[in-house]
Amino acid sequence: MSRIRLKPLVQTPMDYGMPVPSRGILIEWNDEQGYGFISPEAGEPKVFLHIKSLRPGSRRPMVGDDFFYKLTKDGKGRPRAEEAYQAMLNEKRDTPFYHSILKVLSSVWPLAFVPAFVVTAKTSKLILGIYAAFIVNSLLTFLFYWEDKYLAQYKYWRIPEKRLHIWELLCGWPGALFAQRIFKHKRSKGSFMIVFWFCAIANVTALFLLFHYGNPRDIGEAIGSWWQDFASLYE
Repeated sequence: MSRIRLKPLVQTPMDYGMPVPSRGILIEWNDEQGYGFISPEAGEPKVFLHIKSLRPGSRRPMVGDDFFYKLTKDGKGRPRAEEAYQAMLNEKRDTPFYHSILKVLSSVWPLAFVPAFVVTAKTSKLILGIYAAFIVNSLLTFLFYWEDKYLAQYKYWRIPEKRLHIWELLCGWPGALFAQRIFKHKRSKGSFMIVFWFCAIANVTALFLLFHYGNPRDIGEAIGSWWQDFASLYE
């Protein structure tokens, strides 16, 4: 009768080919600032952990994670963790392909200008370009919120909040507002929502000033004329 050997849920330092002398539980973690504190197993004073001190392949830290680490001291003699990684590796860590694509896409925020430019260039009407930017960027921002919610639930590295705010500022705030209601994501975090509403108001104010004091028709015609001249070079 054959026996089935179960893979242990806890990886030991020996599994990594090098001894790591200390172990403890993460008791504090600031996800936005990227640092926290570990309570050592031996009951020593808590140890500072910075995100840059994690070993490659480690997942996003969360309070309660069991850590192995190399105990060092900073310039002021305070305990600090280096070469740290989680002891529990029983979760799948390979991000699905489409989730990886969305996370990378969220970092390419200059793409937010493409819808407005293309539509304005084709129609010579800036207002249509603005409409296109709101539609496309709101859809993308909605997807980025959905992605961030997924990453949070499964303990992957998340989309930085400042990246979400950039998309909100660039006409994506309606999609963000909808996503907050649908996914119940971010809306309970006061500091985040303050910046969100600032981005939304700044976006609306900038567009109001553009259309009230500027000359959107001339801007649209100038972009359209430039596009026609550019396209004629390749005809």
